[in-house]
Amino acid sequence: MEWALAARVAGALILASASALVAPSAQAQLAVRGPRSAPLVLTLPNAFVPPTALLPAPQLPPLPKPDALFVAPPAPGGAPVVADEPSSQEHRIDYDTPRYEPAGFPIIGGTSDIGVLGGVVFTLSRFEGGVRPYKWNMDVVASASEKQGPAGAEIAQQSYLWQLDVPGLDGGNLRLNPAVSYERTINQGYYGVGNATPVFPAAAGSSVNLGRYNEFVAQEARVREFTRIKIHGPYDLMVATTYRFVSPETYAGSRLAQDAEARGAAGDATLRGLDPLSLAQLAVGLVYDTRDNEFFPHRGMYHQVGVKVVQGLPLHDDVRYVEAGAILAAFVPVTGHAVLATRLLVDAQGGNVPFYDLSRAGPFLSYDAVGGAQGVRGVPVGRYAGLAKAIGNVELRSVLAGFRALAQSLHVGGDVFFDTGRAFADYSFHAPVDGSGLGLKYGIGAGAFVQWGEAAIFRVDVAYSPDAVAENPSLPVGVYVQDGMMF
Repeated sequence: MEWALAARVAGALILASASALVAPSAQAQLAVRGPRSAPLVLTLPNAFVPPTALLPAPQLPPLPKPDALFVAPPAPGGAPVVADEPSSQEHRIDYDTPRYEPAGFPIIGGTSDIGVLGGVVFTLSRFEGGVRPYKWNMDVVASASEKQGPAGAEIAQQSYLWQLDVPGLDGGNLRLNPAVSYERTINQGYYGVGNATPVFPAAAGSSVNLGRYNEFVAQEARVREFTRIKIHGPYDLMVATTYRFVSPETYAGSRLAQDAEARGAAGDATLRGLDPLSLAQLAVGLVYDTRDNEFFPHRGMYHQVGVKVVQGLPLHDDVRYVEAGAILAAFVPVTGHAVLATRLLVDAQGGNVPFYDLSRAGPFLSYDAVGGAQGVRGVPVGRYAGLAKAIGNVELRSVLAGFRALAQSLHVGGDVFFDTGRAFADYSFHAPVDGSGLGLKYGIGAGAFVQWGEAAIFRVDVAYSPDAVAENPSLPVGVYVQDGMMF
């Protein structure tokens, strides 16, 4: 079964690569995309989005050297410039002529957690008055993934998103990014709370559902607004307001169903968030950004630090908590076109946290942690959970070659990486469910990517982790087919 999944992912890679060679360039539509953007513009981390032939291919000058891919940050009030390359990618897009540019995109992607993913994107961009990367951009996304379940192939995840990105307001000092989304995942991971929880109980009785023991149905509708306000130089103020409606479902005989029956010393439930719940969130923090490029940084730093307040409704469900988090990323050129990229994520929650948020982290947008595509690769989503999380990532990535195919500017490269991290169930830092010792979980692996123009990056990572046996007992690796670099 695990080898069949790997074969399916390989097929998706071939199809995506073929699409990249025959579809015309879409630098204008993909000027800002993915989790590395500021603010987040397309929060669909499991998908590569190749453009279709709805727009004519622009007339491009000769392919720039790989050095020219790294765009220097703009001067105050000015537009981005490219170091040592006046005729660069940034100058190939007409930002002044008033026009609308629609486009359609197939989505090809997936991970070992959700299987092979496919879908469609419609995007509409408005260009006018020299505002970069556009006057505004609207995306509509629909996707679904297929994976083998206990009873055969099933739709593991379906996701829908509408969002609008409006940069350049107030003379370039304000950027707004509202979005509405819905996601349903029928095999979302839940392995209990702690850093040393077993995959299965020591003695599995007849009431235990082994096929769904570590899974539940996650359903979430979300409305959010990210507001980024320029303070001075590389410093921005970020304000994120979010409303979520979460309605999880438990499988009979699963770990979550068993934990839902547990009671504390006072007779109250030890897990919160099992019933349908509205969550109102407000996050405020700072962003420090000196990257030379949002999409493939060669040098610089990108730091996010913030505090989030969450209140659950109805009030009698007793869900409310505060979260403080930081994501610190740095990029250092090594030799040639090689870049050493490092990231540290730390997150602390306090209060009555719903169980599904104990395996997520982030000051503004929440990511799966400790396991998952944005945490420790190779560790399954939801494998470890707790009030505090810490994750470190180190990547050595390099653009290896550049070429042109069918009027397309393409660059190929690769990376090797090491991820590590852990969770703490509580702030005693020695809870029995956390085990003993350092307790660091890790994933190690390598990947390859294709950079299409400046903004579109198609990446495949394969990570080995001892914890991957929880998801793939005979093939302890995680496979991630994604849009953009991890950070």
